[in-house]
Amino acid sequence: MREPEVALAFTADVWVEELHRHLTDHGGARVRTLLVEPEGALEESYDVLVAGHRWPALTRALVADVRANGRAVLGVHDREEVASRDHLIALGVDALVESDAGPEALVRAISSVAGRRNDPSTPLVVTGSRSGRLVTVGGPPGVGRTEIAVELALGLSRRMSAVLVDVDDVAPAVAPRLHLALEPNLRTAIDAVEHGRGDLGRCVVVEPGSRLRLVTGLPNASAWAQLRPGEIVRVVERLADTNSVVVVDGAGMLEDVATASIRARFATARAMVSEADIVVAVCDASPHGVARLLGWAVEALALAPGVPLLVAVNRAPAARFRRAELFEEISTSLPTIGVVFVPNDARVGDAAWNGTTVSRGGFTRAVDELARQVAEHPRVVADASFERAS
Repeated sequence: MREPEVALAFTADVWVEELHRHLTDHGGARVRTLLVEPEGALEESYDVLVAGHRWPALTRALVADVRANGRAVLGVHDREEVASRDHLIALGVDALVESDAGPEALVRAISSVAGRRNDPSTPLVVTGSRSGRLVTVGGPPGVGRTEIAVELALGLSRRMSAVLVDVDDVAPAVAPRLHLALEPNLRTAIDAVEHGRGDLGRCVVVEPGSRLRLVTGLPNASAWAQLRPGEIVRVVERLADTNSVVVVDGAGMLEDVATASIRARFATARAMVSEADIVVAVCDASPHGVARLLGWAVEALALAPGVPLLVAVNRAPAARFRRAELFEEISTSLPTIGVVFVPNDARVGDAAWNGTTVSRGGFTRAVDELARQVAEHPRVVADASFERAS
């Protein structure tokens, strides 16, 4: 079977150079032409036009003409620029792939689209979405987010099939918190999904004391630069196909901080928020804690406008007056669907020492209420979604 031939639209985006170099060195597809002007997209012979949203020559008319000639169009969009995805869909491209998916994922997308181009009159838009829901647990660093995420996953698992995934690439904490082995882990799961090395099901471990099912995080946070947000998203989506809900822990800092790498430092956390069906934001029960929450929420709501936001006020005081003050500030400042107060419970510290889940008490009852609200909140499903070819 011959490799598909592609016309690669030239822009200054990093992924263009990466893909071109990868195809030259490793194959998988062959670059027939590197396009600058749109005329070449109609004059050359090839199978798939690969173009990013920044290529100015990409118009609805050009896409229609390319498809009318029996060729497919693969649109490459920026995950953090929602408008880029909408723009490509409006142009009528056949399939989409994220710019940070990596060369191997781009090659798979090219092969997938090239194999389905026999009928140019049939668009490759599919109706549907992730089977299970993605619940992203986030908040400023140091607020006890991991404890909430672990107990939330447990509470949800009593109601439906649930799995916890530690995607924190700054301070992965689930494995050390529960005294679990460092392997298998998130890196192993990515290898199973992206490269077919191993079985994703074997990457899901079970916490002995509670039967909590989870995928542990990176063994070393310095490995963050080796991961792409798209890889982690695809692991989550695969898990969501076999589970009613996937709880992810790891949406800490959300600032768009540029680095020497091709992606921002906190790109994974930002991707988890932007992909979420529900965001659970954890904050400290103090005026300063609420102020930090509001700053975090500004970033989160910009990434995921309209996504339901639940707030968990951790280590909450027993005094009703203080709780009322905190509730008033949070509920008037943020578009939340609920605020749950999680009390300061000595059992949490005991569990951390023992490497177990928290025994029944005030903490678990409060987080179980959080799980109830997550489980009962109606899911908002888009009318149609575009197929990811990656």
